[in-house]
Amino acid sequence: MRGVTKKTALLAAALLLIVGGSANAQPWRGRAVFFPRAHIYAPFYDPFWGYYPYGGYPYVAGRPYGDVRTEVRPKGAEVYVDGFYAGVVSDFDGAFKRLHLTPGGHAVTFYLEGYRTVTQNVYVRPDSTLKMNDTMERLAAGQTSDPPPRPTPRRG
Repeated sequence: MRGVTKKTALLAAALLLIVGGSANAQPWRGRAVFFPRAHIYAPFYDPFWGYYPYGGYPYVAGRPYGDVRTEVRPKGAEVYVDGFYAGVVSDFDGAFKRLHLTPGGHAVTFYLEGYRTVTQNVYVRPDSTLKMNDTMERLAAGQTSDPPPRPTPRRG
């Protein structure tokens, strides 16, 4: 045998010692092989949120939410949800920009100094998008805007 060298023969012998040199066609039969849990759930696991369900987009850690899209003029108006500041109108009016809220009733307020404050009571349904269209009226000289809403205490 011309192609077999001393190094190749030693390598084959070492492999036989490691594998066990069994002539069994199923060398792992009867042995327990353990895989870490993270290898099974790795694509869906995040240590902060936990395990995601397979249809993970409309749910954050298993909780449903709904979306609100604001198409309000002027774009610089502040948005308050249940009295808490959420951002500016332009943050929630694009093709992929939405205000994510929990399902249920919410009071959405648009506030801008010099314009009439607009408050709308809306019901957000899970897995759906609610579009809010409005144009805020400019106040006449000498009038003042209503102050932005304050957070209401939750009843428990």
